[in-house]
Amino acid sequence: MDRIYTFFFTQQNNNFWLTFFRIAISLLIIIHFVSILPDFKNLYSVNEGVIGYNVTDIFVPDYLINLPKIIIFFDTIGIAPDTTILSFKILFLAALGTLLLGYKQNLSALIVLFLQIALVKTNSYYAYGVDFFTSMSLFYLAIIPRDLSSLALSPFKRLFQIHVSIVYFFAGFDKIIGTNWWNGENIWKAINLPFATNTYDITFLGHFPILLTVFGLLTVILELTYPFFVWQPKISKYWIYLTILMHVGIAFILNLYFFSSIMIIWNLTLLFSFNNEKPTQS
Repeated sequence: MDRIYTFFFTQQNNNFWLTFFRIAISLLIIIHFVSILPDFKNLYSVNEGVIGYNVTDIFVPDYLINLPKIIIFFDTIGIAPDTTILSFKILFLAALGTLLLGYKQNLSALIVLFLQIALVKTNSYYAYGVDFFTSMSLFYLAIIPRDLSSLALSPFKRLFQIHVSIVYFFAGFDKIIGTNWWNGENIWKAINLPFATNTYDITFLGHFPILLTVFGLLTVILELTYPFFVWQPKISKYWIYLTILMHVGIAFILNLYFFSSIMIIWNLTLLFSFNNEKPTQS
């Protein structure tokens, strides 16, 4: 029991990891949200979307609140859809601004989380990894108070550390099922995706299939062994750096800049969370 207590309650010199996480996540969400504003109506409106809401609504349970349902509700009480959409944008950015500044962190994060899920659940065709990790990030910021002492903050820190470890372990475990990551096929498919060849053409790797196999195996090994090496003080930071390097490659080769950015933030937060730890006295 003493070892469990010590593991979850460790004293640290500062809570920089949480401050970094809040600021970095807030900035990323702001940039991500601003980037979709020119196409906002095409993505999320009721009648003007590229994929009509009458199609996407099939996959939305009745109990789930999303942006089109909000628009329809306010329309029934005389508020025009354009007004609702504009108000949604203003509230979203305002809540992000207060979250960035750390004012009422939990309430601000909760508001942004509600609005962000309303967007994600509007159309499942547009959602991918960055949206899900954004929701998880906001959930952490909604439940972790800013003013906790280092000791009281430690269980939340451990929860985050364990969460990151589980994410990478099962990402690697999923890849070892089947043969596509063992023979380089998935790497070849990835670099030939239409949106992945706009910036850098590395299809020449097709002439060196052994490299595709090596890249696939290295990815599997890096993710599968992540939870074992990041907990080793002497090599933890190096494993995190390798993982960040992998996400930099994903960003520039596959053009998945936002997904890579949020995963880099998670890894840097993990790195900072391991710094300055010392066991509490039993």
